[in-house]
Parts: sequence; structure tokens; C-alpha cells
Amino acid sequence: MSEDFFYQGSPGNGPDTHTHLPLEFHGTGLEYFKIWLVNIILSVLTLGIYSAWAKVRRKQYFYGNTTLNGASFEYLADPKNILKGRIIAFVFFVAYSLASQLYPLAGLIMSFLLMGVMPWLVVRSVSFNFRNSAYKNIRFGFDGGLWEAVKVFVLFSMTVPLTLGLSLPYVFYRQRKFIADHASYGHTGFTFYATGKDYYRLVLGALLPLIVGCLVAVGSAVSFPPITGVVVMVLYLYLFAYISVSTMNLFFNATRLDAHGFEASLSVKGYAWVVVVNTFLSVITLGLYYPWARVRTVKYKLEHLNVIARGSLEEFTAAEQERVSALGEEVGDFFDMDIGL
Repeated sequence: MSEDFFYQGSPGNGPDTHTHLPLEFHGTGLEYFKIWLVNIILSVLTLGIYSAWAKVRRKQYFYGNTTLNGASFEYLADPKNILKGRIIAFVFFVAYSLASQLYPLAGLIMSFLLMGVMPWLVVRSVSFNFRNSAYKNIRFGFDGGLWEAVKVFVLFSMTVPLTLGLSLPYVFYRQRKFIADHASYGHTGFTFYATGKDYYRLVLGALLPLIVGCLVAVGSAVSFPPITGVVVMVLYLYLFAYISVSTMNLFFNATRLDAHGFEASLSVKGYAWVVVVNTFLSVITLGLYYPWARVRTVKYKLEHLNVIARGSLEEFTAAEQERVSALGEEVGDFFDMDIGL
């Protein structure tokens, strides 16, 4: 997708100037290590109850240290709402486990119930996280409908086994599009311009390395078995990095907020190296390197992500602040909760 895509003016208008604004992360591994350690200790001592507050502290740290055009992001969630969602999920899990052991038919019924409720949970959770994220005192939002969520997360997903996996790229595309097209910043919605073909091309790009890697693994298993494990690990690392990088690049490069766009330029080689180093250091430190690994990963991603502002981003955010002041913001209700971890 060409960069010119983001700068096509309205009919009759001339082209506007555009600026690449980098997203920057200013946190450090040591700072996050202190937060991470306290979160673990208090979560254990409170039998998991503090984990809701731990999540808020973690997200506030990463949001607060991420800046765009000199201003940082905010995470505004109430930990009690996160705890409420987790209690509901825990109670359902316990009930499901007991029912499955004592009354298998009841467990089966609860499985179908969960499948039916899942789209609602997805909508509530996504809405919660968007609405509690803000930039320059303007909250993000999400207005995805329940019926569309049922289609993309249940009905479309049911086609994957029926098509032997051939519909998986299209299903993933529809889920990404559902989230992006219903997200907003203030009262301005995002728009997602990727197509199903883009996701099929992404998958096809992984097929050749997968086939070659499998042939090499089979050949090494016959001629020199010890190297098979190395081949499999390298193949797994490549595919993991390729899928992660390609999906992120495609998602951001195909998303626009009004006239403003995004530019993601992560590389498979660069991201794979970050994963290798993080994994190695986490293993030899028995997991203590995890906070540094998390910070390193976030920094790498943000270093390769820019906002392409057409015109003045300051004027755009100022206009959004006026619209929000005039029209008000959506408020939460009793079901304002987060199920996710």
C-alpha cells in the first residue's frame, strides 16, 4: 500500500503537507522491574485480588511513558471494574469445572452458553480498554455491535474447520476490521482499508519458507538427526516473527484516522533478534529479565511506528477537544468491566 494513499485530498482540494511523527517510549527495564516485582508480591499475598490493580499500574506505566508529539498517553481504568470482570470469569470457570466433572451434560450446555456469550464479552472488553485509554485528555472509544461480533467471532470462526483452515486469513481479517472500523478517538472514527486478499498474501508469504523448512527438517532427520531440532526451532522463530511483524505492519499501514495515517516498518530480522535475545536472557536469569524484555520489545515496536499527520495534529486534537466538550463522552454502566488479563 503506497504512502500516497494517506494524502489524497478531498475532490477539488490540493494536497496538504504531511509530517511523520514518531511514537517514543521513555521507560526503562529497571523502572518496570520495580513495578513488576511489587505487582507479583502483592498479587500472591492477596491470592490474586491485587492483580487487577497490578494490571492498571502496568498499563499506566507503559501508556504514561509512550509519547506522541510531546504528549503522553493515559490509562484511566478503575481496578475495581477489572476485578469485577475477573470474579465473574472465575466463578463461571469454577462452575463449569464442577459441572463437567459431576454432570457432563450440564458442562456441555455451559460450553455452548460460553460460545454464545463470548461475542458480548469481546465487545465489552474491547470497549472497556478503548474507553479507558486517552491522549491529550481525549478518550478513545468503541461502538461495535453485538450481532456483528457474533458473525465475526462465532459464525465466521465456525467456517475454519469446515474449510480445513482455508478461511482462517479471511476470518482474521474480518475480526481486525471489526475492531478498527468501530474504534474512535473522541468522536472521530478510525477506518480500516485492508482487504481479505492482503491477509491471504500474508499467509502465502509464509508458505514457501514453511515448505522449505519442513523439507530440510525431514532431510536432516534422515541424514543427521541432531540438527533436526535446530531446524525446527529456526523455522518456528522465523514464522513467529514473520506473522507478528506482517500482521502489525499491515494493520497499521491500512488504518486511518480522518486524514491522518500510520506507518509501521518492523522487519522480520530485527524483531526475530529481539525475541532471541529476550528469550536467552530470560532463561539464564530464571525469568528475572522479563521486565527488561518487555520494555525492549515495546521500544522496538514503537521505534518502527509513526503517525503520518496530514496538516496539524495539534489543530485536530484541539477540534476533538471542542467536540467532546460540546457532545460529551460515553460513560460506563454496570457492565463496564474487563474480562481479559
